[in-house]
Amino acid sequence: MLHESHRRRQRLPAEVRVQHILDAALAEFSRQGYNAARMEDIARSAGLSKGGLYAHFPSKESLLQQLLARVLEAPLLENLHWWPCEARTLEDLVDAFVDHTLQRLAAPSVLPTIRLLLAEAPRLPQGMQDWHQNMMRMHAQNHERLMQRAIAEGFVTAPEGLMDCSILMLPMTQSLFMMLASGEAPTPQAIQALRPQHRLLLLRLLRP
Repeated sequence: MLHESHRRRQRLPAEVRVQHILDAALAEFSRQGYNAARMEDIARSAGLSKGGLYAHFPSKESLLQQLLARVLEAPLLENLHWWPCEARTLEDLVDAFVDHTLQRLAAPSVLPTIRLLLAEAPRLPQGMQDWHQNMMRMHAQNHERLMQRAIAEGFVTAPEGLMDCSILMLPMTQSLFMMLASGEAPTPQAIQALRPQHRLLLLRLLRP
């Protein structure tokens, strides 16, 4: 029976196998910390030999980078051209933005990866720290693009002086940070409960 299960696992498409490996790596990094986790532990958790794991990822750092890319880089690429074309009012635009943000946060691996990043950031290799900072800059630039389009299309009045557009995420990120700092895993219901607060604060911020 075990042999049959092993053969089925080996037939998984490469992209599915990679996601299984990333899930196993996230579990081991969260349990042991990035530095203490070993490639053999991750391989065992993923149901692979160590050689099988190295066939997909050449190093522990490459595993971590792909984990972070799943949370930071993939949503960024998806959002480069995101815009709710059906929005007719500021309320429509804010509703679409908040719902889009909550949908991204609902992915099972997102919040555990954010918790891992908060815990391990000071101990990450310098190359990973540089990559993370670059991702954060690109996310900030994307929020600025959204704000500029909202101004250009008349949803928002251009603010006096410069505005840090990361404030668009502030209500959500502050609430999530408090949840994560408590040590409890935020439930889908707890995340969804952030919606009214985030919506209200954004409307108060953006209305002329």
